[in-house]
Amino acid sequence: MKKHESDAKTILKRLGKLSVFLKDLDADAGNDECFNYPLEIIQKTLMFDISVLYKVTNIINDRLILEVVKVLDPKNSRLDLEEGRKLRLFLDARDKRYVNEVNAFLNKKVSHINVPGMGCDVMGYVFFPQDCGGAYLFGGDFFGKEASVKDYEVSTVEIMCNFLSTLLLKTQFKQQAEYDGLTGLYNSRKIKQEVEKLLKRLERKPGISASIVMGDIDFFKRVNDTYGHIQGDLVLKQVGKILSESMREYFDMAGRYGGEEFLFILDETDGNEAVRVVERIRKKIAAAKFVQVDRSGKTLGDQFLNITMSFGVAHFDNPSDIGTMTDCIGRADHALYASKQNGRNRTTLFEEKTSHADISHRGDQNPVQ
Repeated sequence: MKKHESDAKTILKRLGKLSVFLKDLDADAGNDECFNYPLEIIQKTLMFDISVLYKVTNIINDRLILEVVKVLDPKNSRLDLEEGRKLRLFLDARDKRYVNEVNAFLNKKVSHINVPGMGCDVMGYVFFPQDCGGAYLFGGDFFGKEASVKDYEVSTVEIMCNFLSTLLLKTQFKQQAEYDGLTGLYNSRKIKQEVEKLLKRLERKPGISASIVMGDIDFFKRVNDTYGHIQGDLVLKQVGKILSESMREYFDMAGRYGGEEFLFILDETDGNEAVRVVERIRKKIAAAKFVQVDRSGKTLGDQFLNITMSFGVAHFDNPSDIGTMTDCIGRADHALYASKQNGRNRTTLFEEKTSHADISHRGDQNPVQ
C-alpha cells in the first residue's frame, strides 16, 4: 500500500499561509502553539496518517528522552504516542519504529529512512537553544509497506523546520530583551515602558483610571545573609510566580523593578479596588511556604521560610495629576516607604493631602524564620 499522493501546488499555497501565520503569531504565545499549523499541514496536506510533535527533554547515557507534546491521529493508530508520554529511545535506533526520530536528532536535519515492512515516516529537527529547553522534533507517519514519500514532501518539512527554528529563536531573543530571567516577569526596562504607555493613554482619555503598585520583599537582605544567595534567588523566583499567577488577564502586568522590588500596573482600577487586589496578593505571599535550601542548593526536607511583602499603591484618574513616569512611580514608592515605616507586611494607598494613609493590617514584623 502506498501513501495517498499529495498535491505540490496545494502544498505551496499552504506554505505561504504558514509563513503569514507564523509572522502574525503573538510573540508571547507558547512555543508549542507555533506547531499547530505545521502539524495540520503534515497530516492533511502531505497526507500522512498522523502527525506528531516531540520535545527533546534529555539525553541519559545511550538514550534519547522525548516527550510527546501533540499528536494528530484521527484513527487512533499509534497508541504509543499518547500526549504527555515520555519515550526513551536508544541512540543506536534499535527500535525501528523510531528510527527517523533518532536519526533526525543525531544529524540535526530531516530524516525519512524507509523501514522494510513498516513503511516510512518523515521527521524534522527544529533547533532551539539547550538553555531554553532544547530541540523539537516533528513530522508524519505513514503505515504502508512501501516507501512512497516524495522529495518535495521532504523539502516541505525542511522548509517548515527552518521557519519554526527562526521563529523560536526570534521569540527567545524578544523574551530575553523583555523578561527577567529569574522571575519570568517583565524586566525593569519593559515594565517602565508599559508605565509610559499607560500614562500617555490616561492623558489622552480623561475619565479612565489605573493604579501603579510598588512591592518590596521584607527583610530580603536577611534572607541572603542568613541562608545564602541561592535561597534568595529561589524566593525571588517563587514571588515572581505568585505575582504572575495573581495578575488579572488583560488588566494587569508585573515586572521586576530591581533587586527585590517589583512594579506592576492595575489597569482600569481605582485606588480602593487596587488595594483589595494587592491585599489578596500580600496575604497569598504571607501564607505561602518557601522551600528552604542550604548554601549548595540542596532542599532541607520539610523546612520552609515565611516571607512577606510590603506594597505602595498610587492611583491615577485625573490627567492634570499625571506627571512624568518618575513622578508617578515615585508616588507608589512613597506609599511603599510608608508601609515599611509602619511595620511592613502591609499595603499603603498614596494620598496627596496626608502623604499616605495606611489601610491594611500589619503582619509579623520579623517574618523570616
